[in-house]
Amino acid sequence: MENQKVSDSDLIREVLSGNSRSYAVLLNRYQHMVFTLAMRMLDHRELAEETTQDIFVKAYRSLGSFRGDSKFSTWLYRIAYRGILDACDREARLRKPLWLSDVDRLSEVSETTWNTLMISERSTCIQEALAQLSPRDNSLLSLFYLQELSIEEISNITDLAESVVKVGLFRARNRFKIILESSEQGLRLKTYNT
Repeated sequence: MENQKVSDSDLIREVLSGNSRSYAVLLNRYQHMVFTLAMRMLDHRELAEETTQDIFVKAYRSLGSFRGDSKFSTWLYRIAYRGILDACDREARLRKPLWLSDVDRLSEVSETTWNTLMISERSTCIQEALAQLSPRDNSLLSLFYLQELSIEEISNITDLAESVVKVGLFRARNRFKIILESSEQGLRLKTYNT
């Protein structure tokens, strides 16, 4: 059987029967999903890679507890969400906000280069704004907008009521908007003062 055609449930049964190679197929299916969430919440590649590995080890050890009440991806997201929040807590004291790079030299560059740099700066502003959010706000926005999960799926992953997820998303969007606007305003002020 081709790996893509084998269901998650069949792979889980194979793993629980002693075929550990089947877990590699599950890992390949969901590794990018977990790593992307870890990167969004942790904003540190090495830590995201390490956390992703830890999550898959924990999921492997806990596979016997998977009851099949939800999709495997939802169950895995729940483990990932908690594992990433734990990593955020451990790293909170070491995390330092990134600040915009020096824009003073930008007056010397061509308009094409200027536009490229402005796009890059906006992207940096967005990443910095996400990094300034609490892990919960960051994860809600990442799960909803980047992973495109439904409110119900996010509720299952986070153990929050759907109404709490909706309110949390509303508040997270507002906080994100405020942070992003202040970052962009700071960039405009610095650019105008050169």
